[in-house]
Amino acid sequence: MNNLFDFQLEYTGGGVRELDRQLALLLSTREGSVPLDREFGLDLNFVDMPAAAVKALYTAEVTKKVAKFIPSVRVLEVTWTGTTEGQLKPKVVITGA
Repeated sequence: MNNLFDFQLEYTGGGVRELDRQLALLLSTREGSVPLDREFGLDLNFVDMPAAAVKALYTAEVTKKVAKFIPSVRVLEVTWTGTTEGQLKPKVVITGA
């Protein structure tokens, strides 16, 4: 099983780093866990799928949620590292919108 809440953030361009706390909160929250805003956070129901599917679905989910909740930035790319046990670790690169 992949723990996609263990991620790294990287920023390009000026003025983006100030949103670090907001981005970290968004990307480390499970969708449905915030009262009064059940859409906040990530839907990670795909974590036990094959690695290629996990990568594609995670990238799509992060891109969609960042655009919705923090529209002043956008996801430039998501890169991946893995462990010998098959665990994936995403690095989300953020840039100004």
